[in-house]
Amino acid sequence: MNLQKLWYLEPLKQLKLTKTLQQSYHLNNVEKAFIYLHNYNGTELKTVANMVSRDKRTVSSFVKEADSKNPFAPKDYKKGRWPKKGTKLTERHKEFLMRWIADETIESARKAHSRLNAIKTLKPISYNPVRNFLKSIGNFEKPRLKPELSDKNREKRLEYCRKNKNFDFRKVLFSDESLFQLNQNNQKVFRLKESKLPLGSRLNPNTKIMVWGVICYNGKTSLSIVKDTLKATQYIKILKERRREMLRLFEDRKIWYFLQDGAPSHRPKEVKNYIKRWISKRMINHPAQSPDLNPIEIIWAQMKVKVEKKRPRTKQQLLNAIIESWNSIDKSTIRRVIDGIYQKMDKIIYQNGNIL
Repeated sequence: MNLQKLWYLEPLKQLKLTKTLQQSYHLNNVEKAFIYLHNYNGTELKTVANMVSRDKRTVSSFVKEADSKNPFAPKDYKKGRWPKKGTKLTERHKEFLMRWIADETIESARKAHSRLNAIKTLKPISYNPVRNFLKSIGNFEKPRLKPELSDKNREKRLEYCRKNKNFDFRKVLFSDESLFQLNQNNQKVFRLKESKLPLGSRLNPNTKIMVWGVICYNGKTSLSIVKDTLKATQYIKILKERRREMLRLFEDRKIWYFLQDGAPSHRPKEVKNYIKRWISKRMINHPAQSPDLNPIEIIWAQMKVKVEKKRPRTKQQLLNAIIESWNSIDKSTIRRVIDGIYQKMDKIIYQNGNIL
């Protein structure tokens, strides 16, 4: 054994002792370990006493006591450590975990681990097996929020789908508004495991722009920019501006329908009277809480993805990105989303009117 490399051969750092300790020659734990190890390796007690600046009799009495009581025996090697926990989950562990998941009473692997170890009838378990088991069956994620339907609205949705399941939506004008803003931040980025989450800029002020548009099987109208809040008078003004464009989309058809949702600006009598007199006498009553039954909502969603990819930083850049994305929507895309409404209706009927 190369004793030159052992830590206890280096000079011991002297500790300040009080008068009482100096008089009684009490040894601290560091000194006891130092003395015992040197004595074990055959160093003379007188030399050891000089190294720790202690009386030889104090050192000698400690060595005798240590030899008789043997406090450094292997049986005390792990004394004072945390008891080792299990590394394999039992069926009982898994049963409790599955029950808590079903009851939605745990939000993380840490909480599940602490709850398992709090049960005295179960064998203590380490954290990693709990985490690995939960990871093998799923992940803790935030639930996707969706509006809760009232019984009345659910019945209206169901009735609407059953009534119009075989209706020809190729002769319908779908109108709606949508809000775009600078700090949308829905674009996902790829992050390597060892890298930090990339930071994006939160722009100030958070500019918002509302737009209004119409689509049908034959195409779309120009996009209208809504200033401030859309009210009935402003809505009628927009309808007047886009009236010729809407009528031009149905030049080859004698009958067409106009569809709008139940937004506050759409409900007044003067709005409905204008639509029936100048645009279409036939209006479809769109059920409440049913954005999934209006194909233009899919167009808005596609546009928002395109706008976010442009990364606009000013109001003018945001406006340009919105107009550019609206102009990029072609007729084939519009026809695809309109034809997809029948499949949605089948799903809604199957789910008894619930939101998809």
